[in-house]
Amino acid sequence: FFMDQTNQLLQCVVENARTGMNAVDQLLQKVEDAGIRDELMREREQYQAIAHTAEQTLYTMGGKPETVGVMQRVRMWMGMELNTLKDRTPAHIADMVIQGATMGVVDMTKARNELSEADAQAQGIAGEFIVQQQDNIERMKAFLR
Repeated sequence: FFMDQTNQLLQCVVENARTGMNAVDQLLQKVEDAGIRDELMREREQYQAIAHTAEQTLYTMGGKPETVGVMQRVRMWMGMELNTLKDRTPAHIADMVIQGATMGVVDMTKARNELSEADAQAQGIAGEFIVQQQDNIERMKAFLR
């Protein structure tokens, strides 16, 4: 039971980090402003690192990360295409990133609360994800106009 909750929480970290990475990859194709581009690159590295940590921990425990569903990726892509169609300003991109990161914080906080029996390592990785998202939100606020 504990192992199951631990695996579920780690899987949640993997999914959220991969979703964030996919979103950043998509935004990077649309951004011309060097300042926000650098910020997005930094965020991408964070997502990659925490996804890797959660995946390695899953493997160590005998689990295996699941892939993010194709439909989920398609929906996100469509939403971003529409959202960046008319407005690619740093302020609008920052607004989108803040909204996405906020969803990540809420999702991960719910998962941590629901999966309270997950082990300390998994709880720590999930907590680190939340702190990173909150930091990203603060950093993106500088681009809002």
